[in-house]
Amino acid sequence: MAPNVQKRAAAKFYQEDIIQRKDDPRAYGVVLRCWQDAEDMPPPGDHVDPLMRPLVQGEVGVSYFPRPVREIVPEDVLELVDRLYQPGDLLKRSVDDVRSGVVTSTHVKARLEHAVSGHPLPEWKSMDEVESAVEIDMGEYVIYNDWVGQVVEMFDESLVEVPGGNLVRLPELSARLTVGEKGSDILPQPMNSVSGILGFLMGGQRPSDRDVVISVKHTVLAVAWLAINQSLSSEEAQSRPRPQRYWHGNDLGKLTTITRRAEEAMRVGDRVRLKASNGPLTRHGRPVDNHGQIEVDTLVVQETRTTVDVLWQDGTRETVDARHSVPYLNPDEYDCWPGDHVVWKTEDEKRHVVVQSVNAQDRTAYVRVVETGAFELASVLELDPHGTGDWSALAPANDGLGVRRGDFVFIHREGTNNGARAPMVPRIGEVEEWVREAPIVGPTGQLGGWRREMTDLGTRIAEQRGKEGSVEEVPIGRPQKDDPSLNWFGEVLDLRLDGTIEVIVPNGDIVVVPLERLTRLYDSVEQLEDLWGDDEGTVEEGDEVEMWEVDQDGRWVESAVDDADEWESADEDSMEVEDAEGGGDWSPSTDTVIPPPLNGQTPMAVDDAHPPESALASASQSPLPSDGANEPTEDEDATDSPWKRFEVLPSAPADHAFYNTPPASHSRQFMARMAKEYKALQSSLPDSILVRAYEDRTDLLRSLIIGPENTPYEDAPFVIDWMLDANFPQTPPIAHFLSWTNGNGRGANLYEEGKVCLSILGTWAGDKSESWSASRSSLLQALVSIQGLVLVKEPWFCEPAYEKLRGTEDGIVNSRLYNEKAYVLSRGFVRRALEIPLGGLEEELRWFYHTSAKLRKVLGDARALIEKSRALKDEEVPEADRERAVPRLSSGGIIALERTLAKLQGLLDAHAGSIGAAGADVDAGSGTR
Repeated sequence: MAPNVQKRAAAKFYQEDIIQRKDDPRAYGVVLRCWQDAEDMPPPGDHVDPLMRPLVQGEVGVSYFPRPVREIVPEDVLELVDRLYQPGDLLKRSVDDVRSGVVTSTHVKARLEHAVSGHPLPEWKSMDEVESAVEIDMGEYVIYNDWVGQVVEMFDESLVEVPGGNLVRLPELSARLTVGEKGSDILPQPMNSVSGILGFLMGGQRPSDRDVVISVKHTVLAVAWLAINQSLSSEEAQSRPRPQRYWHGNDLGKLTTITRRAEEAMRVGDRVRLKASNGPLTRHGRPVDNHGQIEVDTLVVQETRTTVDVLWQDGTRETVDARHSVPYLNPDEYDCWPGDHVVWKTEDEKRHVVVQSVNAQDRTAYVRVVETGAFELASVLELDPHGTGDWSALAPANDGLGVRRGDFVFIHREGTNNGARAPMVPRIGEVEEWVREAPIVGPTGQLGGWRREMTDLGTRIAEQRGKEGSVEEVPIGRPQKDDPSLNWFGEVLDLRLDGTIEVIVPNGDIVVVPLERLTRLYDSVEQLEDLWGDDEGTVEEGDEVEMWEVDQDGRWVESAVDDADEWESADEDSMEVEDAEGGGDWSPSTDTVIPPPLNGQTPMAVDDAHPPESALASASQSPLPSDGANEPTEDEDATDSPWKRFEVLPSAPADHAFYNTPPASHSRQFMARMAKEYKALQSSLPDSILVRAYEDRTDLLRSLIIGPENTPYEDAPFVIDWMLDANFPQTPPIAHFLSWTNGNGRGANLYEEGKVCLSILGTWAGDKSESWSASRSSLLQALVSIQGLVLVKEPWFCEPAYEKLRGTEDGIVNSRLYNEKAYVLSRGFVRRALEIPLGGLEEELRWFYHTSAKLRKVLGDARALIEKSRALKDEEVPEADRERAVPRLSSGGIIALERTLAKLQGLLDAHAGSIGAAGADVDAGSGTR
């Protein structure tokens, strides 16, 4: 019997949860960090912020309000008050539930109190009873002259009441302050560098903990203009140039703000006012003052209760208390929901379909084929919801399949379309270079660049306030119910089962349009995130990778890692390549460099560069048949086996991923290093890894790795092409994974486009001890690491963000779904390797799968698993089988797998037929002699 595994407790809180302390019900707060967060990494230095230390399981980082206190506390001392969602978010009833839902709308009621006096309102207020007290906020969209833009910066003038009742005007760049904020950090400390205008406006006032903000006015906006109305003709579009960057004074009234539905929902800390003017008021200043008397009716949200409308995968709709659900943070790549436009990819065709319902337990979906209108049952493993495969090689990388609830879209005129092949939907939005400019701070602490321009403009406006010729700000416009002029732009409200899309347009109408008439807005926030996230986890040449550890005092410190000057090995003397006369004529195919293994020779091992024991254990498993049933057949004797772990071929195959790259010029040092690399591969590769090098291209290699036993990759071929650039070994080898998933997914750390994500290859920023080192790393180590650390029993946990979820309900469910996908897709790898000859490895693959009967084993194992899965329910799987990487298959997994097995059986029958025909020819020839 397999041992019982102790499950770890699931997370109780998630980011943005509203909580209160059990020991102090008056202490409310918002969760900012959780132990299960993907980005939770040790900080790169000392931080005064108490939330910036690494978290252990069961801890969360909380910021309290109104007290500005932040701390890390155990989950057990907190109680959930509310959980926040917005349209388009994903959720589940519980972490171990396989069924998920998508939020279609939210309903929030709130307890309010006056922002300045703290006077509470007696009753809960709904979203229909309040409106935002903030005219516009950072990131909001605005429209002017058929252009859509986004507010990227604001210059504010705030009025601050100081002790004694005087009002002080504070001009500054940023949206830092809100009405009702109190404390000594509102007004800046007096410094010699404080500008004259700021000192003049403050009147030398020093900060006090009784300072309170009573008014905030946005006087200058910086707007990034993204895209123009897509319903215009080309002539009309050309007549509307991109609008100006800065907006102030009367020009503000020419803008119309568009607020997303998610921003209309009340959140704790939001400033609102009652639509019916019967709330509490406070008055500040004196009528005779320059500022006059200011009335404040702004309220602050103190507590919320949220319910959400949910569309479940099975097509049912329900309104649930947000606290009785959990965010679905790690969706499966095949997850989809009713109304989604996806591509159904089978062995022979790709079809545009609309999802009608999903059975998450069985991993099947009813879909409507757009071309024919027919309804069919599909495996979700054959559905591509993201367009990340090879559906359209011409589609720009920014495009995706369909739209999502909450997306902002442009609506094309009737009779026209977006120009893309459905279900692809293009997205547009050009962020100008000035928006990408990082803040520039001069030696005196002043900003530079366009922010300096904006600050100077805002300061001049503040300086002129109240003087002759000054201009007061005109309120920013809002869409009017009876004005359809802006209805070429809107937010996706819902996805209908017939494939049409519901869009709510600026005047509040809901229009229904076909997918082909929509183009998504690609806003500046998305673009900057994509820009800054492109190289996330990648180590560039020369980058210093930090490794952190806990010292004896429990503090996180950077540890030093030794890096020897030379590539050391256990057999260094015997491996040394002499710099002898004639060394320039060295060839990787000469016997002196790649000698046959000697009896009793110690395999070469790179010092301090061994993969972990788990990697070595997996890599040492031989894929070669050991039982009598798998002995070589009569058509080929075992002594003729082409299964040679390392071999140098005369020329590189044309199908090599780097075949068309110009060969790098390599030095004698490079050739000497390659002699050591080749010798290590010759002597120390496990039987389950083959490597081929080439006489005409010493910079290229090809490797074949067979998936280890009791992993979802068992018996499947994984081919990786390698290139060594001119800086090798100072830079790591470049790997390209040959993905044969038909665009239906990827493996952990092995990406569809060919990227191999591994620290030793410099494609993931791991610990320094795991990164490539010219003195400590080798090609052998990289190869064994891929098989032993990537092609493992539970590959879902190979993703760095998921390792911490091992043993939790969330991790167990996701790992099981991932393993099924990996098993089904890797059976397709066997088919691809046999159907399309792989340059330099044709004979090896034929021998492995046909001569050694491994293909027969693959078919037998898969059919046995299908039979067992149909006979047993999940809870009835025997305990011993639960230790298998794939103990059972869902109905959707069976559907997809059986398609592949039919093709594999055809290949097996064809090979058997060719062997029989060859034998008959031999017999016939013998009979005529």
